[in-house]
Amino acid sequence: MNQKYIFIDIDGTLFDHSTESIPESALIALNKAHKKGHKIYLSTGRANTEIDYEYSALPISGMILSCGAQVIVDNKIIYLANYPRNELTQLMEYMLKNDIGFALDGYKKSYFSDEAFHIFSGLILQNENQNSELARAKMAQKRMYHLDQFQEKDLEQILKISLFSSNWERCQDLMGHIPDSLQGFIYKNENYDLVNGEISMKGINKATGIDKIIAYENASLSDTIAIGDSLNDVEMLKHAKIGISMGNGVQELKERADFVTKDIGDDGLAYALQYFHLI
Repeated sequence: MNQKYIFIDIDGTLFDHSTESIPESALIALNKAHKKGHKIYLSTGRANTEIDYEYSALPISGMILSCGAQVIVDNKIIYLANYPRNELTQLMEYMLKNDIGFALDGYKKSYFSDEAFHIFSGLILQNENQNSELARAKMAQKRMYHLDQFQEKDLEQILKISLFSSNWERCQDLMGHIPDSLQGFIYKNENYDLVNGEISMKGINKATGIDKIIAYENASLSDTIAIGDSLNDVEMLKHAKIGISMGNGVQELKERADFVTKDIGDDGLAYALQYFHLI
């Protein structure tokens, strides 16, 4: 088989939030695919600051981060698209005024509003009653900071806005206030009883990242495979030669996929790689 370029989402595809881990079957499958000569790339809505060692230690050749706004190959940044300054400040003002939890995803540092900071620091410390100074210290180790530490110079390194809110109605209203140069979506995260979502630059998505990597690698789109589960994977699955939805994926993604594999908890990633003879 020709060398394939495999693009894999993280949350809900590689990382199982019900167990807070990467399935062992997925780890084994990725290593097998790598040994067979295929190139593997993470393709995620996560910012660079949210990529822990467990991901960078995987047999990957690069990453598409912040839904295509940052692309890394062989530890080298090959593409970076900063968030438009005016739109960013406008949205920040609206979200703060309406108590909508959010994070500003940067490629150097990320910043969290009160609600989002509490959520993430709680996950990191595994304790809802965490000491605030300890939370700040642990978050800072991951280059994640409270919004009160945000400075004007940081406007230049933000790539995407992520939403973490408990109020569906306010988030719906926010979607109606997004400038034409941006795009966004929200969904209910049943795992954490939250409203999650993203506001990114229009025309920049995970498919953008695929194109940047294919051009850099002097490869062909006909050798690409994309695997995901969420709304921010739609463009990626449509763009790749083969688009695979996880069994636990959203219905809209399943309808656009070339193949629907099993759920993440049922070894879905490994099953997909095996089905297409990649391992």
